[in-house]
Amino acid sequence: MIHSLEGAWLMKMIFACPEKNDIFQTQYFSIIHNKGIQIDDKGNKSLDARVKLDTPCPLCGQYHEYHANEIMCPFSGSHEKLK
Repeated sequence: MIHSLEGAWLMKMIFACPEKNDIFQTQYFSIIHNKGIQIDDKGNKSLDARVKLDTPCPLCGQYHEYHANEIMCPFSGSHEKLK
C-alpha cells in the first residue's frame, strides 16, 4: 500500500511474523545487504537483498529480518489468501 503523508510517500509492505504465523503491514523497514537485481539462467529477475524491520513486530515484539523474496507483494493480492 502506498500512502501520502504531508507530501512524503510511504510504502507499507506485508510481512509474515514467524512467531505468530500471521501477517501485518508496516512502512517501518529498511533494505539492507542490497546486492541488486539478479538474473538466473532462465532470465527470471529477483532482488538479492534483505529487509529488516525498523520497529518491533506488532504481533510478537521482536525485530525480524527477511530475504526480499520472503516479502509479499501488496499489489498481488496473494496476502488476501492468508487471512
